[in-house]
Amino acid sequence: MTRPGRLAAPTVLADGRRLSGAMLRRLFVGQCLVLALHLAWMPAWFAGVAVAVAAYRYRQLRRDRPRAGLLLRLAAVGALVLALWAEFGGLGGMRALIGLLLGVYLLKLLETHDRRDARVVVMIGLVAIGVAFLHDQGVPLALGALAALAWQLQALAWLSGARETRQAWGETAWLLGLSAPLMLGLFLVAPRLPPLWQMPETPRASTGLSDSIAPGDIAELSRSDARAFRADFRGRVPPPGERYWRVYTLSHFDGARWTRVTPPQLSATLGLPVSRFVRRGRASAWGPAGEAPRYRYELLLEPDSRPWRPSLGAPRRADRALRFLVDGTVEGLAPLRTRELLTLASSGAPPRHPDPAGPGWHSLLPADANPRTRALARRLWQQGGGEPEAYLAAVLARFGEAPYRYTLSPPRLRGEDRVDAFLFESRAGYCTHYASATAVMARMAGIPARIVAGFLGGERHPDGHLTVRDYDAHAWVEVWREGAWRRLDPTAAIAPARVERGAAAVAEGREAFLADAPLSPLRLRDIGWANRLRLGWERLEYRWQRGVIGYREEARDRLVAGLLDRLQAALAALLALGPWRGLGLAGLGLLGGAALGLGVAAGLRRWPRGRDERRRLAALQAWLARRGHPCRPGESPAAHLRRLIPEAGAAGPALAAAAAELEALYYAPLSPAERRGRRRALRRQLRRVRRDWRRGVRRGIVAGQSASTRHEHP
Repeated sequence: MTRPGRLAAPTVLADGRRLSGAMLRRLFVGQCLVLALHLAWMPAWFAGVAVAVAAYRYRQLRRDRPRAGLLLRLAAVGALVLALWAEFGGLGGMRALIGLLLGVYLLKLLETHDRRDARVVVMIGLVAIGVAFLHDQGVPLALGALAALAWQLQALAWLSGARETRQAWGETAWLLGLSAPLMLGLFLVAPRLPPLWQMPETPRASTGLSDSIAPGDIAELSRSDARAFRADFRGRVPPPGERYWRVYTLSHFDGARWTRVTPPQLSATLGLPVSRFVRRGRASAWGPAGEAPRYRYELLLEPDSRPWRPSLGAPRRADRALRFLVDGTVEGLAPLRTRELLTLASSGAPPRHPDPAGPGWHSLLPADANPRTRALARRLWQQGGGEPEAYLAAVLARFGEAPYRYTLSPPRLRGEDRVDAFLFESRAGYCTHYASATAVMARMAGIPARIVAGFLGGERHPDGHLTVRDYDAHAWVEVWREGAWRRLDPTAAIAPARVERGAAAVAEGREAFLADAPLSPLRLRDIGWANRLRLGWERLEYRWQRGVIGYREEARDRLVAGLLDRLQAALAALLALGPWRGLGLAGLGLLGGAALGLGVAAGLRRWPRGRDERRRLAALQAWLARRGHPCRPGESPAAHLRRLIPEAGAAGPALAAAAAELEALYYAPLSPAERRGRRRALRRQLRRVRRDWRRGVRRGIVAGQSASTRHEHP
């Protein structure tokens, strides 16, 4: 006896009847494809939910289990909500809401028994495919989404009456082919519509930076290979040792931690208007007037819940309105929810204008903190003869001597006087340790100083663009000297290889490098072929992000302007032909006509046969209505034709045959070949009805023909 789960007869039964095992398997495969798009960002237990639901339906199909009752379904939904709450701490964030959608999509299979339920499952799957792009818009996700979309469409083709796999996939290819020109046209004309609403989003930020720095807080610095941003320069590219990307400045020191002070906080503390610290616009309001920017570049920024934007030195101009801060940093007007392109022009150097907070603000220190460092600062100041330049040189020279070490895995500092602990006990640290100690010692000598946090370096690709990652995060010092801020990087004194070649060049503590990314392809960059594959993939992904995902109104305007320029050039060349231009215009006309004819012919070949039959049938019914035989309310087309048989005379057999062919075509289980034959037969019978009807009218044997219509033109 054949088991119900392996029935081969028909894949989808009539409306209101249960689905076969084959159709349920198609729905389950579609769920797996959709879930695979989300699983990198969602909890792994969603895979368990999908398997559990599929196993329950499989056993139910074998008649070992009853249908899922209301209590079971409510319990499953309740367990899903509790699991999401425990995972995300609530249901208000974007990931929690996406998880709720995925959970409902998977659980819907418990109550999917007929054609209508299956269509609902497919529709939820299509929504979940679109939602996946809230996670990422990269090439792998786009290819996976295309595969999942094709599978969902072929499932709809089965639900709509497909009888074999070739027919279902043929309809899927036809639908995708039809939608591709529309999709391309909408992409080119309306590249990025603004959102109709804002999804609640869990804050996320790059792991390499923080808005406060405390040396010794982290015993081992684990590095991530996540991208922070990519940069493509328009013109000269700075050498590695000059790629200091500013993100924000830290000016407040409490004895252990450096903290960023926002413009509103500075305004409230110093009693100055906020406009003295920040201005909104496309150009910076600070700096020498008329100073030409040294670098111009396009940034492809990664999503970040913080509004800061990196800048190579002091920012000068941007391609959109931003918030330019007086400390030489720049902020966006809103956090980045998706990747975004930004064009900046900057000086490549620290700001040359004074800070309204004044030198006193940048010289503040706790009175009794780090006493041993104070004693060292007094001694070095006296040895330098009270000259600030000699003093700063002595501080940096001290770091370049043993036993100071630069390491990615520094020991944890203890106590409140952490600068003392670093300078006189551990003598091992990374960039924040040395920057903090340098800034503190500069302030102890009365030299205004602050810490700048950002990135240093960036990997240059063969096509010229730079990729800056989280492990490129860096901190350095700026001191106010001779009417301008000057960069002072103690890392260059103790670990010059870090400045020139990046964090990978640091030998000590190397085990911490990429510790958060054990499967990173960057670990294979010493292998030639593997590194070439990695660079090729990253180049493809960068072009995708920049050319497709980053396609905005500005790019559309440039594209349209370029097309118009080419068209004008072609017309000018045609007019320059003189007496031959008529022949050229005729040739263009012939090419255009041929293209139009081919398009019309292709459309006629692919004209839906069902629509053609309905059109012919509707035309016949209207023709009969004009002769006094309209269709009655609620009457089907076949019943309408059969009702007229007694009155039709010679057209009666044609009416009966047309009604029979129509019912067979609509309701009989036909193969594709049989369906094509029935369509041809229906068209023949519809033409025969009109021919025989006219003959009967001429012979006077058609009953019920009114005098007004008896001699009507056909």
